Amino acid sequence: MGHGTLSEAVQAFHLEQRARGVSPHTARAQRGDLEKLLVHAVSNRWPDWEVKPRVLRRFALELGERGLDPASQARILSTARAFFRWLFETQRIASNPASGLRNPKQPKKLPAFLTEAESSNLLELPEESGFPGARLRCLLELLYASGLRVSELTGLDLGDVLAGERLLRVLGKGRKERLVPYHAAAAEVLEAYLTARRAFLAEKALPPSAALFLNQRGGRLTPTSVRTFLARALDHAAVRAKVSPHALRHSFATHLLSRGMDLRAIQELLGHASLSTTQRYTHLDLEQLARTYEAAHPRARKHGAALG
Repeated sequence: MGHGTLSEAVQAFHLEQRARGVSPHTARAQRGDLEKLLVHAVSNRWPDWEVKPRVLRRFALELGERGLDPASQARILSTARAFFRWLFETQRIASNPASGLRNPKQPKKLPAFLTEAESSNLLELPEESGFPGARLRCLLELLYASGLRVSELTGLDLGDVLAGERLLRVLGKGRKERLVPYHAAAAEVLEAYLTARRAFLAEKALPPSAALFLNQRGGRLTPTSVRTFLARALDHAAVRAKVSPHALRHSFATHLLSRGMDLRAIQELLGHASLSTTQRYTHLDLEQLARTYEAAHPRARKHGAALG
C-alpha cells in the first residue's frame, strides 16, 4: 500500500464520518489529527495501515517529542484510535494495533486558592446594607470558616445550625452527614444574618422557611445564585483573575494545612471519602516545606543545634 492508498483509507474514513453526521468542528479536528498520522506513516515508509502496536507507539512518542501539550496529544491519539477501530471493523486490517494505545498523563491541576491576605480582604469588603448585605457577609464568612461546598451551604436548614456547640450539621456527597465547626467570628456574623433574616421575613410578610439561606422571595437560595454573589465579591475585592468561588473551600484547606493541621482532620472537615482527594491541597511552596522540614526533622534540629 503506497502513499496514495494510505491517503485513500483516510479519505474513506472522513467520508463515512460525514455521512454519520459528525459536526464540522469535529470533522476539521479529525482531518488535522489524521494528517499528522499520515505524514508520520509516509515519512517512516509504512507499507500499509497493518502495523504493529510498537510502531504506533512510536507515533505517540513523536507527538511528545514535538512539544505538543498533553491535551493535544490525547485528542490526536483519540482520533487515531477511532480511525484504526474503523479500519478493523471495515476489515481493512486484520487486527487493531491501537486498542492498547494510551494517552499521555495529564498534569494534575492544583486547586486555585486565595492567600490569607486575599481572604481577609474579601471578608472585609464594605458591607451592603440590610438583608442582602448580611446574607452575603454570612455566606463568605461561613464558606471560609467551614470549607463547605456551595451546594452544602445552600442545603443547610435552620435546624442544622448547632449554635451552642458552634457546629454545622452538613449533608455531603453520597448523603453522608458530618459535623463541621465554625469559629467565634463566624458565629457573630451568622447571628447578625439570622436577625436580618427574621426582620426580612416579617417586613415582606413571608411564611416561615426551614432553609437557612433565603432568596428575595423567601425560598431557599440556590447554589447558582451564591456562585454569582461570590464571583461578584471576588471581583470587587480585586482578587487575582481565574479564581472561582470554590476557591474559598480550597483556601480553607490550604491555610489550615499550612498552619499545621493534620491532613486526615482536614479530610474529615471537607467530607472527602478518600485521603488522596485531600492531598491535592499539599501545594505549599518549597520554602514553606523547607522551613517545616528544618523545624520538624530530629536530625535537622540536632545538626542546627550543633552548628549553633
